[in-house]
Amino acid sequence: MRKIMFLVPFIVLFLGACSSESKENYTQMLGAFERNDSELNTMLDETAQNISSDSNREKALQNINEDIIPRISDFRQTVSNYTLSDENHIEVQEAMIDYLNEVEDLMGLYSNFNEEFFFVNPLGDESIDGTLNEEMDKISEQEDAMQAARTHVHELIGENEEE
Repeated sequence: MRKIMFLVPFIVLFLGACSSESKENYTQMLGAFERNDSELNTMLDETAQNISSDSNREKALQNINEDIIPRISDFRQTVSNYTLSDENHIEVQEAMIDYLNEVEDLMGLYSNFNEEFFFVNPLGDESIDGTLNEEMDKISEQEDAMQAARTHVHELIGENEEE
């Protein structure tokens, strides 16, 4: 019995250290997320401008496929690398990863759309209007899903700050 009583303070100290490390990791993860999300959104804005400008469409595709999608993958790995033990912190981490998955899906749709409809159809064939509208609807839905995921991340972060 004395041995068990002797171990209790060490167990309490160990659990306290784990909790402190998780909180520090969570704070670092939030900083990394904010920094990377800001950079990613800047890249997305620039790409959107390039897409809307016919002369820069090829550059936009290159940015999406060679810069943005790999950066999203790196960003997701960065978020995943933080070791968290608090359930609320893990929920935020998972929401961040879901958001990044939505962004990556949207970039894939942008890439496919621009390849199919602006390179394959250089003469502006109007018979593909139905397909074009379907693809635009998919993109719009994905944009909404991405924004909802981003909003969810920020709501969870706000809830954790209140605690």
